[in-house]
Amino acid sequence: MTHGQSGVARAMDIGSLVGGRYRVKSLIGRGGMGVVWLAHDAHLGRDVALKTLTVPPGLTERELERDATRFRREAQAVARLDHAGIATVYDLGDEDGVRFLAMQYVTGPSLDERIAEAAPLPIEEIASIGVQIASVLASVHARDIVHRDLKADNVIIRTDGVVKVLDFGVAAFLAPDVTKLTATGERPGTLECMAPEQLLAEPVDARTDLYALGCLLYAMLTGEPVFQHDSDVLLSQMILDRTPAPPRRLRPDVPTELEELVMQLLTKDRADRPAHAVEVWRRLATWLPPRGTPDEALVPWGDDEAPLRPFTHPMAPDARPVRTWFRPRP
Repeated sequence: MTHGQSGVARAMDIGSLVGGRYRVKSLIGRGGMGVVWLAHDAHLGRDVALKTLTVPPGLTERELERDATRFRREAQAVARLDHAGIATVYDLGDEDGVRFLAMQYVTGPSLDERIAEAAPLPIEEIASIGVQIASVLASVHARDIVHRDLKADNVIIRTDGVVKVLDFGVAAFLAPDVTKLTATGERPGTLECMAPEQLLAEPVDARTDLYALGCLLYAMLTGEPVFQHDSDVLLSQMILDRTPAPPRRLRPDVPTELEELVMQLLTKDRADRPAHAVEVWRRLATWLPPRGTPDEALVPWGDDEAPLRPFTHPMAPDARPVRTWFRPRP
């Protein structure tokens, strides 16, 4: 076991102290890049999401150093992103061979859970979620970053309706000379939302993320994935060769223009997809909910209304604590 591997093993213990300040509380999830923990920042007294990088076995010292340099450079690139729909990066470090990233801890149901619970979703809710994801993608694509693993499990809907896109762990970054893409880790994405060019191991670009967004819109509209099969081999073949069933075939009330957008996002040839996320945002915004009245903003809302709230009541205070302000004092 290498020095780096032993460090990762120690970091997996609940109660471990990482970076001299982050006390590991519980496991949040595992992915192709590593492990994500809920940890407590002893310096600032807050919970954070702590991502520790998995070190593949058998790497040479030179390969370990190469991956550490890449991890640091690409984490710094994500940290420079400034968007309400992206979890804030707080800290980056390396201790005893453990490379870690401390980020904002985002709470709320995932889009995957929302789809499983309530799909097909109302059109206004789909638009409210979709435009927020498109806005995130427009921001990162403008900085030459491609997410590459956009999926429903990586999208969190906070209780105030703000949508957060998580896990840039397999993101691809354009090199400074803009002639090639580099990527930390080997996993190119999740099969269900993987674009044909990813399956073919071709270079990715912004339109690769737009295909994945099309998959999310399709699932929200119909309650079904674009393609599904128990065999990964056959599922891959369906992604490469089969045309998706039009959403209106499964849900007749889907607006024709929205179906056209989704089908365009899901085309095999990326040249036939929308040119950029801004175009997707513009087309989705047609179905955003109308502005609500100020009085309505102070009434506690149900969870089903949360994704609409940033548009029905922009910048409104949280209704639940507002209600407590109006309680009669004894």
